[in-house]
Amino acid sequence: KQWYQRRVRGDVAWAPDTGFTTSTIASCCQDGKVFIWQCKDLDKANWDIKRTMHTFDDVVWHLSWSVMGDILAVSGGDNKITLWKESHKGAWICISKQDTNKTN
Repeated sequence: KQWYQRRVRGDVAWAPDTGFTTSTIASCCQDGKVFIWQCKDLDKANWDIKRTMHTFDDVVWHLSWSVMGDILAVSGGDNKITLWKESHKGAWICISKQDTNKTN
């Protein structure tokens, strides 16, 4: 199914254009899944799931790409913010966690 046909009930974030011929978006939903989508030809609008980036234990509400489009910020119902980066092998790894429930 295409990304717009899935039950996206969280957020969709378009990665910045960094000069590559492939466009990338991330989507999240209430089941805790974050998907990475790619499209090589925007005129045809044929988006394919590159991978399920991660399945979180709680609902995911917000996504945001870094300015360079290489880091994805994810936040959700667990009040945590995590930063994710794709490894050279294509796996997404968590590079930072912030728990907004904790006080300093």
